[in-house]
Amino acid sequence: MYNLRLLRQLRYSSVICNSTPPLRFLASQHKRRPQLGVVKSNQLEQLKANFFDSRNELNDDEWQSLRHTLIDSYKYIDAHNVDAYIIGLCGGAEQLQLAKSYVKFLKDQGKQPNGATLGRLLRVYSAAHGTRTLSDAEQSEILSICDTLRGAHDVLDATSCEHLIHGLVATKQHWQQAVPLLEMMKLTSSPTIAAYSVLAAKAFCVGDTELAWRLLEEMLTLRKLPKCEVYISLLDYIAENSSKLCTQLERLLRFLEHHDILISAKVGTRLLALAQQQPKHLQVTATRLERMGRCANCEQHLERVAISDAQFEQLRDSFLEKVLVGQDVFQKSTPEEVARFKQHVEQSAPYDCVIDGLNVAYSTGVKKPPEQLAKLLATVVRYFKERRKRVLVLGRQHMRNWSKQAMHYVHSNASVFFTNNLSQDDPFLLYATLRSGQETDFFSRDLMRSHAFLLGNELKPIFRRWQQEHQYSLVTQTQTGKIIVKEPIRYRLSVHQVGNVWHVPCCESYTPQMPESFEVPQRWLCLNIVK
Repeated sequence: MYNLRLLRQLRYSSVICNSTPPLRFLASQHKRRPQLGVVKSNQLEQLKANFFDSRNELNDDEWQSLRHTLIDSYKYIDAHNVDAYIIGLCGGAEQLQLAKSYVKFLKDQGKQPNGATLGRLLRVYSAAHGTRTLSDAEQSEILSICDTLRGAHDVLDATSCEHLIHGLVATKQHWQQAVPLLEMMKLTSSPTIAAYSVLAAKAFCVGDTELAWRLLEEMLTLRKLPKCEVYISLLDYIAENSSKLCTQLERLLRFLEHHDILISAKVGTRLLALAQQQPKHLQVTATRLERMGRCANCEQHLERVAISDAQFEQLRDSFLEKVLVGQDVFQKSTPEEVARFKQHVEQSAPYDCVIDGLNVAYSTGVKKPPEQLAKLLATVVRYFKERRKRVLVLGRQHMRNWSKQAMHYVHSNASVFFTNNLSQDDPFLLYATLRSGQETDFFSRDLMRSHAFLLGNELKPIFRRWQQEHQYSLVTQTQTGKIIVKEPIRYRLSVHQVGNVWHVPCCESYTPQMPESFEVPQRWLCLNIVK
């Protein structure tokens, strides 16, 4: 007999925010509603593990008690959304029968499951599809649910569209109906990574590679990183169609290269397996990098990250047009200050390094006294002075009041320009660095995300390569006052080809964000496509 004692003891947990608004499921709403079933309460997770994971069905009394207990115990669960929450709780791939059992219970009680509940049920079908091929009967059930949801409204909200997409891609013959639903999502919000990924993966699976690649390119335009399953689906397709290996794998590698994408270890493992399946066409070896970017497997050095002179000129000109003048500086500066700065640069450039003085000073903490901040800045200036570098230090007007001795050293060994206290430093820093030429470096911890974004998809990879080659930053300062500086990495950290060999960096696991800092990946693949 199912023991409901734990259910009766469940009380509202402080883990869930008291201010969570009630969930709404109107097809006309314009904002993406909260995803159901994502319940963070440890008590509910324990409930799921103890009672749902090992069962295929509950009897009517157990379902009824569960409904009442959840409504009584959780402020954000009411009679309208409790059914969707229950489907979410029993939403694992192996729990499709349990979810269907609950929907059957509702219908037996004379209750028609609402759209949110049916949408969550489609996600359970999708989860099951990820582990096995669904039966014809199960696919028919999916289509019936989809027809019910689509028949309720002419235009569906984004969340309902996403549920339908996940359900439809689990079918063999009707998955393409998901494509217009992705377009419908765009009416109210940007389609999610999950919606794009599941549809692109399906397209690769059935061999509609052009649709899949179009979706991937669209994702990256929206700065959304595809999930691992997309690449694995492509590699599975290649494994079954060896004649496509060369063209499709090269297209994947160039896609990863262009967008600076690191594949996960999971995708790397599938690439290694593909090489074992297709030894006549593909050779893949797990490797590591030795000093100066030398591959331990093929013993070739990775390509220099440096951009060409033509690319540098394009970057410099576009930066002036789109970032400095277009949208950045004049928001927090004045035309007079910009003109004064340009005149200063024209008179004193070129520099070997441009230092963001305030950024450097605050590197080890913003609450330190001005004397310590000034000393740290002077130490960084000394670092470059000892290397016979010509330096420009950018600062703010209030820095004039810092320690006279330390600031005297800065003024004596560097060109110095102070902006207004409210001005934005980064555009000035990048302008002076780019204006000084291809060999000039800069010193800052800032990752320059917004500036890279303003340059657009074509120039962003070029900017990132230039940034990697030229950015210094402070790691720490020891108790003795010595600084540890992170110097630029001069070889490429993204997928690229050296001769006939591709070098593919891997990260530990998938993350939805692009890596912003420049760290050398620990895992690499050395890959050769045999033509």
